[in-house]
Amino acid sequence: MRSSGFLRISAAFSAIFLAAGLGGCNSAQQADPGAIGVPSLPSTISADSLVGKWGVAAYHRDSDRPRTEGEARRQCSNPYVITKGPNGGVMMHLADQSKPQELVMKASAGGVNYLGPAGSAATPDDREIVAISDNTFTVKWVSPDNSNRYGTMVYIRCP
Repeated sequence: MRSSGFLRISAAFSAIFLAAGLGGCNSAQQADPGAIGVPSLPSTISADSLVGKWGVAAYHRDSDRPRTEGEARRQCSNPYVITKGPNGGVMMHLADQSKPQELVMKASAGGVNYLGPAGSAATPDDREIVAISDNTFTVKWVSPDNSNRYGTMVYIRCP
């Protein structure tokens, strides 16, 4: 009988430690859900539409957008050049990176278009394409940290 009680206590402690261990793993996985992203679908936007010379500026408040568009136009004296990538994407910089890398157009099941490294959509390195036309596109970073630092970025096509 004494050993039976010991086995029950051992089993109970084992179950507690197992649950705590699994709970710890689960919370670690949930700590950065954006790192996982969502399955990527083909974008409705062609990467070719981004190739060219662009004036770039950024804002943090929507009320600053008109002023920011003017500033982006003035940046055409020293444009940001987006070239076609070797695999059909575009060559652009990621946040805090000194060298451009190939980024691809991708979409989520909800129809939101993203620009970022190949793989899942809506990952922290991605930018959501908020608006696009022939002569301008606007993006905001998926990563809250990047979004706070860089704001919403406006690209105006240079003549």
